[in-house]
Amino acid sequence: MGLLAGVFVVWGLIVSVFAPFAPGGLAKITVFAIGWAPTAALVWFAMDRSKRRKAAHKKMLDDIGVTPGRGFDHSENGTGIAINRDQRVVGVLSGGAYRTYGYEKLREWTIREERAGSVTPAFGVANGVMAAGANARMARDARANTGLFLTFRDLDCPTWRVAMRDLRTRERWMELLRQEVNERAAEA
Repeated sequence: MGLLAGVFVVWGLIVSVFAPFAPGGLAKITVFAIGWAPTAALVWFAMDRSKRRKAAHKKMLDDIGVTPGRGFDHSENGTGIAINRDQRVVGVLSGGAYRTYGYEKLREWTIREERAGSVTPAFGVANGVMAAGANARMARDARANTGLFLTFRDLDCPTWRVAMRDLRTRERWMELLRQEVNERAAEA
């Protein structure tokens, strides 16, 4: 989405250059609006998506009884995880949908990190554009393969991915799950 935003901003700047040459005030406003409408639409879309993601995470936390910000929930890029220690429940969120599972349904969890390669463009604009597209695709795929992955005893949706870019956050959640699921199960 960053590349698209850059393209829209450049478009807005280029079209805005022609706005002073348009005849009349309405024509100038129209040219300016045509230049910046895609950028405004992209900003609105990003803000709306962020609002819907936060609402889905809040609903999951409310449903499983976790207080936000107490260290037992995480939300990033439309994914999330929360643990209710008293009820021994794990909630996972992805794409606006969430499910809750008891500790006994959690089979395994792991962290993964994948780094994107890069394509160096050969000479020419077309080669530069192709290299930029390939680099963006590899970066997107690497982000999709990085995070905390949980497997549950569930036929409909056995594997969940929770986005976690920060290594320390991933390691913290690994330890939190070890303490909660493994050690508390041994105590019970």
